[in-house]
Amino acid sequence: MSNQNMNLVIKTELRDRLFQSMSSLLKEKAELKQNIRNNSNDTEAEKDALFLELLEVIDTLDNLTTSLENSLEALPESHQRLPRAIGSIQRKLLMTLQKQDVYPIVIPEKEAVDVNLCRILESENRDDLPERSLVKILKTGYMNGDKVLRSAEVIVAKSTSPKDAD
Repeated sequence: MSNQNMNLVIKTELRDRLFQSMSSLLKEKAELKQNIRNNSNDTEAEKDALFLELLEVIDTLDNLTTSLENSLEALPESHQRLPRAIGSIQRKLLMTLQKQDVYPIVIPEKEAVDVNLCRILESENRDDLPERSLVKILKTGYMNGDKVLRSAEVIVAKSTSPKDAD
């Protein structure tokens, strides 16, 4: 008898046990894949939460720097370097975030703001700018790779001239 034509016969009991084992392994594989997905999602959410907390620190430093710069003359001479020192800390934090692929959202000038990247908080009557283009950034937005970590908060232009009724 040739090896190619030889049929192997497995007893029903052994076949059933093999089938159960394979089914069990496939189920376990599916559960492990789901656990990996869940752990990955949890890790990503924790990382995003940490980034958002660091961004709040950066915002606080920015507000402090602006406040100090606006009252620089009232500060004693020994404290007048504070805005630069605080700015240095802020830049180091931003560089640390950039190493983790976290970048500020860039909003093009004279184009309607992207509502997927920005939250429009106010509009300002402006005929010198295109409709819904950026007037001012109130809070910088940030991306983590392709994902919006925090939307930018902006003021946009609103035309005061009536639309043509053609």
